[in-house]
Amino acid sequence: MEKERLLRIVESIFRGTGFKVARMEFKGSCFDLAASRLFLLLFVKVLQNIDSLTEEQAEDLKRLAKFFEASPLIVGLRSKNEELEEGVVYERHGIYALNPQTLYDVLVENELPAIFAERGGFYVRVNGEYLRELRERHGYSIGELAELLGVSRKSLQNYERGEQAMSLEVALRLEELFDAPIAKPIDVLNAKVEAKMEVEPETELEKEIFKRLEDFGMGVVKIKKAPFDAISKEEGVKILTGISEKKTSSTVRRAQMVNEVSKIIQSDGLFILEKTKTEVVGEIPLIPKEKLNEIRDADELIEMIEELKKEIKRKIFS
Repeated sequence: MEKERLLRIVESIFRGTGFKVARMEFKGSCFDLAASRLFLLLFVKVLQNIDSLTEEQAEDLKRLAKFFEASPLIVGLRSKNEELEEGVVYERHGIYALNPQTLYDVLVENELPAIFAERGGFYVRVNGEYLRELRERHGYSIGELAELLGVSRKSLQNYERGEQAMSLEVALRLEELFDAPIAKPIDVLNAKVEAKMEVEPETELEKEIFKRLEDFGMGVVKIKKAPFDAISKEEGVKILTGISEKKTSSTVRRAQMVNEVSKIIQSDGLFILEKTKTEVVGEIPLIPKEKLNEIRDADELIEMIEELKKEIKRKIFS
C-alpha cells in the first residue's frame, strides 16, 4: 500500500470517530497527523514500515507529546519484512505502534489491545494481585500452578508481583484454566512518555531568537523535524514558532501547515524572520526579528499576535 493511501485511511478512521484532524505534508516531519477529540490529543506518525522512524523523529515526537500533554502514536503496516499483527502493540523508540485495523478496533469498537510484541514473541502484562486471587480461589499452590503451566516457580511469583511480562501462550493457558481474562489492556491513546526537553538551537538566528523569547520569561523547546522550529509557552499560552532567514514559498507553506495544526491543538503560531514585512498567513503572523525589540515581555508578544490576527480578520470582512 502506498504511503498516500495509508495516510488517507488513517485520517478517515480518526475523522470517522469524531476527531478533528490536521495533516502535515512536510518532508521528514516527526508527525503526519494531529488529531483531537474532547480531552484527547494525539500526534501520529504514519509509516509503511515502522522501522523507518528515526531516533531524531521519535525524540521530537516525544517532546511534542510531553509539551502538549498529548500522546504519540505510530501507525504502520509492517516491521522488517513482516506485517504487523492485528490486535498487537509494537514499540519503536519508546512509542507505541500498531496497524490501521488495530487503530480501527480501538476507536470504533472500543477494544484496547492487550498483546505486545517484543523480540522473541508476543507477551501480555497481567494484574498480579488478581492472578494470585484466582490461583488461591481454585486451590493451586505456586508450585502446582507453575508445573501445570510449564514455567518456573520464580516466573509465576514474578507474574503475581507484576514484575515480569507473560508469554501469550502462558496467558492463554491461564485464561482457559480459570475461565477469566487476565491480560491488562494497553491504553495506546493515553500513553505518557518521557522526553529530553533541552535541545540546543541549530543556527545563530535561532540562538538569538531563543534568547530573546527566554528573556520574555518564556520556555522554549527546539523541534527539528516539523514545519515549525520551536515550541514556546508562557503560563497557559503555547506558541508554535517558525524561524527563517527570509520569506520564501517554503516559509509560506510551513506557515499554512502551522495554521492548520494550531487550530487542532489549540495553540498560537508565529514566524520570526531575519527580514520581512509584517503580515499574516492564515492566522499566523510573520514578523521581522527587529519587532521583538519593541516587546517587553511574553504578555506583549501574545497581545501582538492577537492584534495581528484581528487586523487581518477586519481586512477580510471589511
